[in-house]
Amino acid sequence: MWRIFLLTALVPTLALAAPVRDLTAPMIAVAQYDKARLVGHWFEVAQTPSILEQDCHGVTVDVATRDDSRSTLKIACHKSSLDGPLLPIEGVLAETDPGIYQLRLVHLLELGNLQMVVLWQSDDDGMAAIGAPLAEIGWVWSKTAHPDPRLIETARQSLISAGYRPTAIRPVEQAP
Repeated sequence: MWRIFLLTALVPTLALAAPVRDLTAPMIAVAQYDKARLVGHWFEVAQTPSILEQDCHGVTVDVATRDDSRSTLKIACHKSSLDGPLLPIEGVLAETDPGIYQLRLVHLLELGNLQMVVLWQSDDDGMAAIGAPLAEIGWVWSKTAHPDPRLIETARQSLISAGYRPTAIRPVEQAP
Protein backbone atom coordinates (compact mmCIF):
# COMPACT_ATOMS: atom_id res chain seq x y z
CA MET A 1 0.00 0.00 0.00
CA TRP A 2 2.82 2.43 0.85
CA ARG A 3 4.24 1.90 -2.65
CA ILE A 4 1.06 3.15 -4.29
CA PHE A 5 1.06 6.17 -1.97
CA LEU A 6 4.71 6.86 -2.83
CA LEU A 7 4.02 6.70 -6.57
CA THR A 8 0.85 8.79 -6.28
CA ALA A 9 2.70 11.46 -4.31
CA LEU A 10 5.83 11.64 -6.46
CA VAL A 11 4.71 11.25 -10.07
CA PRO A 12 2.81 14.60 -10.25
CA THR A 13 5.87 16.39 -8.86
CA LEU A 14 8.09 14.94 -11.56
CA ALA A 15 5.63 15.73 -14.31
CA LEU A 16 5.80 19.44 -13.46
CA ALA A 17 9.60 19.56 -13.44
CA ALA A 18 11.61 20.75 -16.43
CA PRO A 19 13.02 17.96 -18.59
CA VAL A 20 16.13 16.48 -17.01
CA ARG A 21 17.58 15.15 -20.27
CA ASP A 22 17.34 15.86 -23.98
CA LEU A 23 16.00 12.48 -25.11
CA THR A 24 17.35 13.00 -28.63
CA ALA A 25 20.96 13.02 -27.37
CA PRO A 26 22.77 9.70 -27.82
CA MET A 27 23.43 7.62 -24.72
CA ILE A 28 26.51 5.49 -25.30
CA ALA A 29 27.77 2.91 -22.81
CA VAL A 30 31.45 2.51 -21.96
CA ALA A 31 32.95 0.33 -24.72
CA GLN A 32 33.79 -3.29 -23.85
CA TYR A 33 32.62 -2.80 -20.29
CA ASP A 34 33.33 -5.51 -17.69
CA LYS A 35 30.47 -5.69 -15.18
CA ALA A 36 32.92 -6.59 -12.38
CA ARG A 37 33.97 -2.91 -12.45
CA LEU A 38 30.59 -1.91 -11.01
CA VAL A 39 30.79 -4.26 -8.01
CA GLY A 40 31.50 -2.69 -4.62
CA HIS A 41 30.47 -0.02 -2.15
CA TRP A 42 29.74 3.39 -3.66
CA PHE A 43 28.85 6.84 -2.39
CA GLU A 44 26.40 8.73 -4.56
CA VAL A 45 28.07 12.12 -4.87
CA ALA A 46 25.74 13.65 -7.48
CA GLN A 47 22.31 12.90 -8.92
CA THR A 48 19.55 14.23 -11.10
CA PRO A 49 15.92 14.48 -9.92
CA SER A 50 14.52 10.99 -9.54
CA ILE A 51 11.34 9.33 -8.37
CA LEU A 52 13.59 6.96 -6.40
CA GLU A 53 15.61 9.43 -4.39
CA GLN A 54 13.71 12.61 -3.62
CA ASP A 55 15.17 14.45 -0.63
CA CYS A 56 17.85 11.79 -0.09
CA HIS A 57 21.09 12.54 1.75
CA GLY A 58 24.16 10.43 2.43
CA VAL A 59 23.15 7.98 -0.29
CA THR A 60 25.26 4.86 -0.58
CA VAL A 61 25.01 2.05 -3.10
CA ASP A 62 26.20 -1.52 -2.88
CA VAL A 63 26.51 -3.68 -5.98
CA ALA A 64 27.23 -7.37 -5.39
CA THR A 65 27.51 -10.39 -7.65
CA ARG A 66 25.02 -13.22 -7.32
CA ASP A 67 25.20 -16.93 -8.00
CA ASP A 68 23.50 -16.36 -11.34
CA SER A 69 24.67 -13.90 -14.00
CA ARG A 70 22.92 -10.96 -12.35
CA SER A 71 23.94 -8.50 -9.62
CA THR A 72 22.20 -7.16 -6.54
CA LEU A 73 21.82 -3.39 -6.09
CA LYS A 74 21.12 -1.92 -2.65
CA ILE A 75 20.64 1.82 -2.22
CA ALA A 76 20.56 3.38 1.24
CA CYS A 77 18.88 6.79 1.28
CA HIS A 78 18.55 8.93 4.40
CA LYS A 79 15.38 10.99 4.03
CA SER A 80 15.46 14.73 4.77
CA SER A 81 18.93 14.80 6.38
CA LEU A 82 22.14 12.82 6.85
CA ASP A 83 20.75 11.32 10.06
CA GLY A 84 17.19 11.01 8.77
CA PRO A 85 15.30 7.73 8.58
CA LEU A 86 16.75 5.16 6.22
CA LEU A 87 14.85 4.31 3.05
CA PRO A 88 16.30 1.10 1.59
CA ILE A 89 15.86 0.55 -2.14
CA GLU A 90 16.77 -2.90 -3.47
CA GLY A 91 16.92 -4.29 -6.94
CA VAL A 92 18.40 -6.82 -9.30
CA LEU A 93 20.65 -5.79 -12.19
CA ALA A 94 20.76 -7.87 -15.36
CA GLU A 95 23.34 -6.92 -17.96
CA THR A 96 21.75 -6.82 -21.42
CA ASP A 97 24.83 -5.54 -23.29
CA PRO A 98 28.24 -4.44 -22.04
CA GLY A 99 27.63 -1.42 -19.79
CA ILE A 100 23.84 -1.61 -20.18
CA TYR A 101 21.62 -3.03 -17.45
CA GLN A 102 17.99 -3.62 -16.66
CA LEU A 103 17.21 -2.77 -13.03
CA ARG A 104 14.20 -4.44 -11.43
CA LEU A 105 13.30 -2.85 -8.10
CA VAL A 106 12.24 -5.47 -5.58
CA HIS A 107 9.57 -3.46 -3.72
CA LEU A 108 8.48 -1.26 -6.60
CA LEU A 109 7.67 -3.85 -9.25
CA GLU A 110 4.98 -1.57 -10.67
CA LEU A 111 7.75 0.68 -12.03
CA GLY A 112 8.84 -2.12 -14.34
CA ASN A 113 12.43 -2.41 -15.53
CA LEU A 114 14.64 0.65 -15.51
CA GLN A 115 17.45 0.75 -18.05
CA MET A 116 20.81 1.91 -16.67
CA VAL A 117 23.81 2.82 -18.82
CA VAL A 118 27.38 3.18 -17.56
CA LEU A 119 28.42 6.33 -19.42
CA TRP A 120 31.89 6.74 -17.94
CA GLN A 121 34.10 5.10 -15.35
CA SER A 122 37.50 6.26 -14.15
CA ASP A 123 40.51 4.11 -15.03
CA ASP A 124 40.95 3.12 -11.37
CA ASP A 125 37.22 2.24 -11.13
CA GLY A 126 36.86 4.77 -8.30
CA MET A 127 34.10 6.82 -9.93
CA ALA A 128 31.31 6.15 -12.43
CA ALA A 129 28.58 8.11 -14.21
CA ILE A 130 25.35 6.23 -14.84
CA GLY A 131 22.33 7.40 -16.77
CA ALA A 132 19.04 6.18 -18.17
CA PRO A 133 17.72 6.76 -21.70
CA LEU A 134 14.42 8.13 -20.35
CA ALA A 135 16.24 10.13 -17.61
CA GLU A 136 14.67 8.29 -14.68
CA ILE A 137 18.08 8.46 -13.03
CA GLY A 138 21.38 10.24 -13.48
CA TRP A 139 24.03 9.24 -10.92
CA VAL A 140 27.66 9.93 -10.13
CA TRP A 141 29.03 7.23 -7.86
CA SER A 142 32.38 7.32 -6.08
CA LYS A 143 34.27 4.79 -3.97
CA THR A 144 35.07 7.65 -1.56
CA ALA A 145 32.60 10.00 0.13
CA HIS A 146 34.53 13.15 -0.80
CA PRO A 147 36.30 12.57 -4.13
CA ASP A 148 38.46 14.93 -6.15
CA PRO A 149 36.18 17.67 -7.58
CA ARG A 150 37.93 17.31 -10.96
CA LEU A 151 36.76 13.70 -11.21
CA ILE A 152 33.23 14.72 -10.28
CA GLU A 153 33.36 17.30 -13.06
CA THR A 154 34.53 14.65 -15.55
CA ALA A 155 31.62 12.42 -14.51
CA ARG A 156 29.20 15.37 -14.78
CA GLN A 157 30.47 16.11 -18.28
CA SER A 158 29.70 12.54 -19.35
CA LEU A 159 26.11 13.02 -18.14
CA ILE A 160 25.91 16.36 -19.94
CA SER A 161 27.26 14.75 -23.14
CA ALA A 162 24.41 12.23 -22.83
CA GLY A 163 21.89 15.10 -22.85
CA TYR A 164 21.44 15.82 -19.14
CA ARG A 165 20.86 19.47 -18.25
CA PRO A 166 23.87 20.77 -16.26
CA THR A 167 21.54 22.45 -13.74
CA ALA A 168 19.73 19.14 -13.12
CA ILE A 169 22.92 17.48 -11.80
CA ARG A 170 23.14 18.24 -8.09
CA PRO A 171 25.60 17.19 -5.41
CA VAL A 172 24.52 14.63 -2.82
CA GLU A 173 25.49 15.54 0.72
CA GLN A 174 27.68 12.95 2.44
CA ALA A 175 28.75 12.79 6.08
CA PRO A 176 32.10 14.48 6.83
